[in-house]
Amino acid sequence: MKSIIPAARHSRTAAITSLSSRWPRRVGALGMTVAMSVSLATAAAATPDPQPSAAVNGLAIAKVKATTNAERQKLMDLGLDVIDFTGTHAEVLLHGAADRAQLASGNWQVVEVSDATDQLADMTAERVVEAQREAARQTNPTIASGLPSGRVAYRTLDEAEREMRELERRYPDKVKVFELSRKSLLGRAILGMEISSDVQTDSGEPVFLTTGLHHAREWPTLEFTMEFARDVLQSYATDSHIKKLVDSSRLIIVPAVNPDGYTMSRELINEMKRKNCRVAAGAAPTWEQCAAADSRQLGVDLNRNYGAFWGGPGSSASPTAENHHGAGPYSEPEIAAMTDLLNSHQVVVAVNNHTPDARLLRAPSSPLEPVPAEVALYDGLAQQLGAALGGWPTGPWPDVYYVASGVAEQEGLYANGTLGFTPELTPGHSGLERFHPQYQYVIDQYRGTGFYAGSSIRDALLIAWDAANDPRTHSILTGSAPRGIELTISKDVSVDSSPVERDGEMVVLPSDLHIESTMRVPDNGRFEWHVLPSLRQSQQSSTLLQESWVVSCRNPKGKIHHSVRVTIGRGETKAIDMSGCPAGPKKPIGTER
Repeated sequence: MKSIIPAARHSRTAAITSLSSRWPRRVGALGMTVAMSVSLATAAAATPDPQPSAAVNGLAIAKVKATTNAERQKLMDLGLDVIDFTGTHAEVLLHGAADRAQLASGNWQVVEVSDATDQLADMTAERVVEAQREAARQTNPTIASGLPSGRVAYRTLDEAEREMRELERRYPDKVKVFELSRKSLLGRAILGMEISSDVQTDSGEPVFLTTGLHHAREWPTLEFTMEFARDVLQSYATDSHIKKLVDSSRLIIVPAVNPDGYTMSRELINEMKRKNCRVAAGAAPTWEQCAAADSRQLGVDLNRNYGAFWGGPGSSASPTAENHHGAGPYSEPEIAAMTDLLNSHQVVVAVNNHTPDARLLRAPSSPLEPVPAEVALYDGLAQQLGAALGGWPTGPWPDVYYVASGVAEQEGLYANGTLGFTPELTPGHSGLERFHPQYQYVIDQYRGTGFYAGSSIRDALLIAWDAANDPRTHSILTGSAPRGIELTISKDVSVDSSPVERDGEMVVLPSDLHIESTMRVPDNGRFEWHVLPSLRQSQQSSTLLQESWVVSCRNPKGKIHHSVRVTIGRGETKAIDMSGCPAGPKKPIGTER
């Protein structure tokens, strides 16, 4: 179950709709209870100055006039941290002098610049109160929330990882915690978790993947993935729907794609950090370099670093831009690890969770992409997910959000055939708090209660998992083979970047990928393998590339003994004969453990 991502080899404005949320913006960060519970010294807010160059040296929010789609896209293309659009203005988070200079250079009409010091102080106070409540919950169960865990405060990364290990110990037959193929820039293991009724055996089930924290400051996304895992395990014995899913498919969860960035944000070293810890291209940073004040604008946006259409519209070559795409496709170990994961598992549907803009996104995300050949199936599922989230705007990125390149949905679709989606969760808040509001809003969004009545990420994740398990969304290979042997399915593919400048010329950077996964043949010698279609979406046109899988087995010396080629489309079932493979183990599967 190995995949290889070699270095890329050289070769050869869409509309943005403004946010119309069904929820009003919540302006105040603290209520009377919080104010009475915590006493923190806060700096007085600076007098707003309409000139960005006069703003305070720390974080500031600029209100910029932007009335047309073209103006909004131009502002996005600067690589600044645009955190909201209204009908006539945009809010831009300024991280320092470079951002203020960038904004000033464009001759934008800046209506107001507000110091964000007080907002950060209020948010710190919120964290203190939440931590106190979480500590009290350990001895007072009446404080517990309606979440499966009962939590009332955001997890730290260490807490999340300990909880994953605890779930593995509690449910050893259903949970397997694993490390992704590569460590983060700072050398931290990126943990994932597989959940299935017989998780230790590669049984060929369809796979559903959900992730959190591509962007460090989007704390609710870790919470939703962790709560969903716990929910599934706790509900298995009593919920027939969840039991059926666990028994017939495989759930993979990666709660923190960006562990370094999350630690910087969650520990309030750089709370508004979005990107990873890359300080200089090609060089591994130290913790101190990432945490340094003069590094806070540096890093790579991990959701612009995937290889398919890398470097295109909606991403930036500037290391200080909030949508910086990195030095090359898969240049960041976190994204190389995620790509290895996709290439070693047959991920049918993926939900990559983000905050905070009340949208449900699918590919295309760039104007360079074609309409998907299977758009009816793909969009039909998107509309179901959007409905579960309360009827949010749903569709391709450029139609309902903005333009982006090198994102997870592009990689999954064009390299693997995965149907990928991005929900933008916990909307309706103002200022800095919009990325990780008070924890009560996480509680409400999970089940669609309170502030988010009718908008449930739990319901959306179950719909997506059901879809992954639906034979119409993937392909099935059936046949016979000696019991207990391992079968391998593989193919080599190439994905192209967007045209990018190299040495004064516009070129496309192809990346060669090896896709390979395995399954164990059951003791009865009959297998049913749920795989992705071999036919793959073209990056150039609304057609499917006529590719084939190679299914093979090996002899005891590790050499391929028998192989067949099979061309199969989505929704098809084909029989293949692998009975010519060498005999398997003498003992039935599982007796050796």
